[in-house]
Amino acid sequence: MNPTGSGIVHISLLPGFVCRTDQRVAELSDIQQRLVVALVLGERPMRRGDLAARLWPDVPPARAGARLRQTLWRLNQATPGLLETTHTTVAPADHVEVDYRTAARLVSAVSGTGGGAVGGAWMPHAWSVLRHPLLHGWDHDWLVPFQEKWKLQRVQTLEQLAETFLQRRQHSTVLELADAAAQADPLREGPRRIAVQSCLYAGEVADAHRRYRHYRELLFSELGVAPSGAIPQLLKQDRERQLSLAAEY
Repeated sequence: MNPTGSGIVHISLLPGFVCRTDQRVAELSDIQQRLVVALVLGERPMRRGDLAARLWPDVPPARAGARLRQTLWRLNQATPGLLETTHTTVAPADHVEVDYRTAARLVSAVSGTGGGAVGGAWMPHAWSVLRHPLLHGWDHDWLVPFQEKWKLQRVQTLEQLAETFLQRRQHSTVLELADAAAQADPLREGPRRIAVQSCLYAGEVADAHRRYRHYRELLFSELGVAPSGAIPQLLKQDRERQLSLAAEY
């Protein structure tokens, strides 16, 4: 519980910024949003000087420090109890919940278990956090490494989960996960291979070929290269299997 009595504060960064308490959505200015994002993406309290330099990189330190103090005061008026401040550092309060941090824990859990502990009832929660990019539309230079890291993590996790459900022959779930990974990283081959393999398992041969053809055309259009031989090998093996079965009748 927020010690100010205004309830737990929830910060959403996936896919965009939202700050809300149990009672309302807080209307924060652009600079207030950037300040909160800089803090919640960090793993430890930020020194005031470092925070001011990140938010106002082209402003002299003394003036940036003054702007920081003013922004912190206004932010505390808008959302009391959101931050914990000292003379030297600023950090989110302990009661603040952040969807990105929840997502990072989920990614770590999937990585640690290889996806093997994942059940069907768990899918809605995984889908709600893995389907979104981090702060879509934000293009600040200091934010790019966080966005790229999250993109890689979520694509790898979606692909790992798709592999898990492929082994269980849960076709619709496989396609949902693989297509989400492919949407996040269209040129990545892994999700395309998994989707094709799942289609073949499900007897959806035409869809498997259509998916491969679309990926091959995209890869050639974007990079001027062809996919590896992994997917054609799957299609060839399935074709040979079908011919063998037909020869038995």
